[in-house]
Amino acid sequence: MEKIQPRWYLILEALLLFVGIPLLFYWDLVPIPKIIALLFVTAYCGYQLWKDSSFGRGLLAANKTKEISKSLIVRIPLVAVSLILLIWLFQPDQFFSFPSEQPILWMVVMVLYPVLSALPQEFIYRTFFFHRYDVLILYRNGSIIFSTLAFAFLHIVYDNWWAVGLSLIAGLLFGLTYQRTRSLLWVTVEHVFYGWMIFTLGFGNFFYEPF
Repeated sequence: MEKIQPRWYLILEALLLFVGIPLLFYWDLVPIPKIIALLFVTAYCGYQLWKDSSFGRGLLAANKTKEISKSLIVRIPLVAVSLILLIWLFQPDQFFSFPSEQPILWMVVMVLYPVLSALPQEFIYRTFFFHRYDVLILYRNGSIIFSTLAFAFLHIVYDNWWAVGLSLIAGLLFGLTYQRTRSLLWVTVEHVFYGWMIFTLGFGNFFYEPF
């Protein structure tokens, strides 16, 4: 049986993972691509959960399929309409600019984004966060709130407020989905759809950096 980590250790770990690492990249103190760091953190989180006998192994279980499917069918079009309105209001010149100007790169991003970005982020910020730090959060919906704030803070690495603001809203939706389903599959599916919309409709320049 794995030794239970003391509270001070978990707090220190959370500060390092969710505050320290984003700040290091924000200040350009880490000379490696962000995606590589994301995968290293994913591996660390996976190792910690693998050691934890209290963690269930059904990561990709499609819990509450009928209920969450209906929810996403409504939510995804509403998010798409909201993003289109924001683009028309604030940067109409970027509308569909990525797929129209760089179609090959856009297709590469569409293919790689689910596996290299959305899945690792949801594993870290929902699956790992909700399980690992549940003992530290003593009030209802605390995991949703803190994971949302941590997820938004991660996006300071892109050095713009659009990335942080949109991630704050998205993180809240992802947290609600994960709280209801406890399914990495469903929260990743939702993340992928929103990411595809971001890159396709015109906000991709706020979230994309080449290697």
